[in-house]
Amino acid sequence: FYWNFEYRPEDHDNGEKNFLGHVGNFNGEDIIDIVVKQPATARFLARHLYNFFVADEPQVPSWNINPPNDQDAIDQLVAAYDESDGNLRAMLRVLFNSDFFKNARFAHVKSPAELVVSTVRLAGNFQGPRPGFNSLAFECNYQGQELLNPPSVESWHTGGEWIDGGALVRRVNFAAGLLGDITLPGVKAIISDLKQRGATTPQEFVDGCLDLVGPLDFSESTKAELLDQATEDGGLNWESETESERSKQKIGVMLALIAASRDFQFA
Repeated sequence: FYWNFEYRPEDHDNGEKNFLGHVGNFNGEDIIDIVVKQPATARFLARHLYNFFVADEPQVPSWNINPPNDQDAIDQLVAAYDESDGNLRAMLRVLFNSDFFKNARFAHVKSPAELVVSTVRLAGNFQGPRPGFNSLAFECNYQGQELLNPPSVESWHTGGEWIDGGALVRRVNFAAGLLGDITLPGVKAIISDLKQRGATTPQEFVDGCLDLVGPLDFSESTKAELLDQATEDGGLNWESETESERSKQKIGVMLALIAASRDFQFA
């Protein structure tokens, strides 16, 4: 922190104070002790932890009117807070061992930073710092997240607001542009893996691409749309140089379509 609390006896008001129903000659540390024991503090921290580690919650300003997505999960975290006298490690231990954490899959919209980093790693576009590397930070900014500079102390609005309006178009264009580039090392690796599998049917082609882009959960409707495209273009064939080049282009198109899907936006 840039600033630390410092108790200065010469500046302290030694008079009696009334704070949240507590009366006494309080200093700053006393105030903190009172705040952390408030039931609202436990609920607030529990909901933040759930939002970060499990699934997207409504935006913080609406928490007073919108109930949690999983009240039972919040209650478990609050109980851990109360029973441990406000120990965050105890809350995290309960969270990481819970069924609601283990069963949470792809209920979190990737932040711009998460989307950019995961896509770049998959495409193999940057193996280390080099000219142009700082453009990735600017890309996050264009998608709505200026790194290390949140808009307020409330931080960024996460979840569905990451993909509202023009930001979604920017996200899709970025991811599809990288994964559709068959000259990038990561995309070349995917092509090489598919080539080793030999000729494929359209269904095998789609399944292979989905398998190689990583642990993502694609809906049946997305899979059907990808299969329609693969059926129209045909499966992969590596028997000749011409067919091999055509298959590479098909893979680039398929990876771009995967990157443009709704499912690719979640983690």
